[in-house]
Amino acid sequence: MRYNPFAIRRSVDPRHPAVVEALHVLAMVAAEDADYAKAQNGVGFSKSDSPKGHSFAQLSPEQVLSSDTLTSDVLRLAARYRRQASRVGQGTLL
Repeated sequence: MRYNPFAIRRSVDPRHPAVVEALHVLAMVAAEDADYAKAQNGVGFSKSDSPKGHSFAQLSPEQVLSSDTLTSDVLRLAARYRRQASRVGQGTLL
């Protein structure tokens, strides 16, 4: 039997859907935080979370899943801003 690299199925990390959703949340909040929390306007990341939030928003799910620590940090930060992202997403409906 010949080796077929396409026959091998990569195992999918069970955290992948949660990471994709978390990155979506962070991207939405980062889009609202153009000033990196320089002005107190009630949108975007807090001053302490802004640099990390913007850098996390640029990552791919594969990059996040490559490190357990990074995965944990991304999921935790996204959980903190989930409500704000849902308000941003609903803003176009009003």
